[in-house]
Amino acid sequence: MVGFITWICLLLCAGVVCAAVMLTVRKPMSDLLRVNSYISPARRFYLRTFSLLIVLSVLSVLISAGGPCAEQSKNFMECVWWVADQVSSVIWAAILSVGGYALLLTILFAVLGRYRDE
Repeated sequence: MVGFITWICLLLCAGVVCAAVMLTVRKPMSDLLRVNSYISPARRFYLRTFSLLIVLSVLSVLISAGGPCAEQSKNFMECVWWVADQVSSVIWAAILSVGGYALLLTILFAVLGRYRDE
């Protein structure tokens, strides 16, 4: 039972990280994609792809996390530290996903820079 509760806590923390990243980046990215008339029709695609990328990267970390505190001999603080360690992995996955996506959009805007709306 301790392992299940620990897993639920990790899932909730990962959901909070996921939601925070998406809510923080979604509006500025939407405004950025609206600037160029060549990218504007694909704005919804890029926003949905970004959300999907964040969710899948967080899920991949959660799946690879292994069993949470399955042994009954583990005390409460060991489970707390396990969740903290896994949340740090979730945050790293989100950082790498956002960085990769920002690099992709930077390359896209550099290529389409000559088509800027005046």
